[in-house]
Amino acid sequence: MTTDTARTYTHPEVYLRGVAEGWAEAQTDPTRINWPARQATAARPFRVVAGRPVNPFESTPVRYGRNRLGWWGETRCADAAATATDTTGARWIVMIERPRGEGWALPGGHIEAGEDETAAAGRELAEETGLVVDLTDVWVRTLPARYVPDPRCSDEAWIVTYLTTIDLGVYEPGHLPALVAGEDAQRAEWIRADSYTDLARHLATTVGGIVFPAHQPMLGDLLGAPTWPTLDMVAEINGIALGDIGEDGDIIALGHHDPARMLTALRRYAREVWGEALAPADPAHPHAQIRHEWGVNTGEPAGPDQQWYLETAPADTPGAFPITRWYEN
Repeated sequence: MTTDTARTYTHPEVYLRGVAEGWAEAQTDPTRINWPARQATAARPFRVVAGRPVNPFESTPVRYGRNRLGWWGETRCADAAATATDTTGARWIVMIERPRGEGWALPGGHIEAGEDETAAAGRELAEETGLVVDLTDVWVRTLPARYVPDPRCSDEAWIVTYLTTIDLGVYEPGHLPALVAGEDAQRAEWIRADSYTDLARHLATTVGGIVFPAHQPMLGDLLGAPTWPTLDMVAEINGIALGDIGEDGDIIALGHHDPARMLTALRRYAREVWGEALAPADPAHPHAQIRHEWGVNTGEPAGPDQQWYLETAPADTPGAFPITRWYEN
């Protein structure tokens, strides 16, 4: 087999720290692995071609190797979505700040040998936030395994997770259970989560954070995907609504307020809809820029060419949603 060296990568810490600490396997050649045994116990089916596992969910920038993951093929994880409601009707969810500026995520991690999915979610919740819950409670529910589009994945190593939802009931405002960040978390906080839009806005305005990109689809499904203003020529790419907009810009993206992911979606939109490449924007260049902001709809549909009036607004403005614009001066 001929490999593309530009797309072959396994981070050195996988072989060094990962193997020593036990979260990575020492085998460097995936063709030596007993794949029928792993396929038989996999949470989600996958193929093996010429002795190498194939990510069944997406093609990543890393074709060969494990990128930053410890195991070849499927890695099984568990995440905990612990929510509570205050007496005003507001919903809150427990989130942790991941290291290295990766954003805010649900508490979670690897399922240990012999551990079931629900127990793993409860353990990770306790380790990362100090919150201990009764996993036998009727309001605890573990959902089927789903793919996690984690930036550490490759075409030969990927993550699936079991999401356990935990409803902790009703509390007086300001009296939610105390949280204490564990070793794997920079911070642990209750985040307002009446919808995904509220979650993104609360993170931006209270802790200056964004949602960890790998958890954006899962949280969108859990909390209810936001309803964006209608745009002409709308396309949806990776859960981000994109379309041509009027005189304010050539492309607008409404969705997750994560600049890197937005830019990827914008470039794909330009290629698939316009048939041309969107060059990287230089903020100092006067003719092509990317701008990240928040906006609101300020009027009724304005006709077939421009259906909505979109104006910039502070993130805490009622009805505000994240916007990324690509525009030319």
